[in-house]
Amino acid sequence: MSRLAIIHVAKKQLGLDEEAYRAILSGAGVASAGDIITDTQFNTVMTAFTRLGFKYKGRPDGVKYRSTAPGGNALMISKRQEYYIRGLWDLASRAKDEKSLRRMVKRIGKVDDIAFLPRRNAQAVILALRDICWKAGYNPDEGGTTCSGP
Repeated sequence: MSRLAIIHVAKKQLGLDEEAYRAILSGAGVASAGDIITDTQFNTVMTAFTRLGFKYKGRPDGVKYRSTAPGGNALMISKRQEYYIRGLWDLASRAKDEKSLRRMVKRIGKVDDIAFLPRRNAQAVILALRDICWKAGYNPDEGGTTCSGP
């Protein structure tokens, strides 16, 4: 079930009038449920619904909703891994822009954005970037100092 559908189910289940519903949305900084983009906005709205008594029964495992933010799921990339990948990218890449990093993540990790990278694929990206560092003459273990080889 999509986020938008969950929000509409919660509104209906709680019997909220339009004014109360809009007040909850404005607490998340959006005017409409369709404007919700980030996990923080969604979680803010869902926390308000939960406090009002909403119980989401859509998943059999009892999980109300999942965060896809880095570090929010044990199977997704951690904040530390993302920081390390970005540091290696800044050290070793010729084109130090976000677009080039995304292309590499898509090629190796098979996802469009680094935030959606599974941990296993993050490890593959890290190893590839470490290899690029070595080939470029940088030692990734020494904070970017130049070296003669591995």
